[in-house]
Amino acid sequence: MQENKEVTRKPFIIFTSIVSVTVAIFSVVSDNLPFINKDISNFKFVISYLAIMINSLPIWFMIAMFIGYRFANNLKEAILFGMVYTLIAISLYIIIGHFYENTSDNIPIPVIQQIMNYVSWFGASAFGGLFGGAVGFLVKKSYYTLLILLVGLILQLLVNGKDSWNDIIGIAQNCTFCLMIVGIIIFLFYKKPEKLNAIEL
Repeated sequence: MQENKEVTRKPFIIFTSIVSVTVAIFSVVSDNLPFINKDISNFKFVISYLAIMINSLPIWFMIAMFIGYRFANNLKEAILFGMVYTLIAISLYIIIGHFYENTSDNIPIPVIQQIMNYVSWFGASAFGGLFGGAVGFLVKKSYYTLLILLVGLILQLLVNGKDSWNDIIGIAQNCTFCLMIVGIIIFLFYKKPEKLNAIEL
């Protein structure tokens, strides 16, 4: 049993170490993107698109889902692994963002407000991570669980709003979410869903 846990945790640690740094860097880049016009170069378009996509809530949630699906042996592990990953990712995002920003131009924020911001960020990240990890693990039990992701993608499109269709990066992101929605629907239509088996707690 101990050897099985070590085999499971080692790939998770490697994955988390690589992906959390990557997600944090691209998320910081996304927060600091300049105004994007139609004359953007192909290289800048790709970087901007990746940064915007990676910094979106559906992608953060989907990575936690993948962790729960791929690395967890039971629901408790899925919840733990998903939460640990997102907390590490948000911590790196905050640290890298602190050094990336031009502090001389920043307006001082009261300490209490900073603490409240951190509490809300870490709280939301922990909940999103544990929920995503659990959903990812449950996908192994029933493909119908993907409907949760489907609803999330639709909600993200609604949150983006019609103004997000006015620039090339927003269009690319929305089209990607639409393709994901269609892909999930097609997958569930042609793949005979399994019945939900007993969950190992």
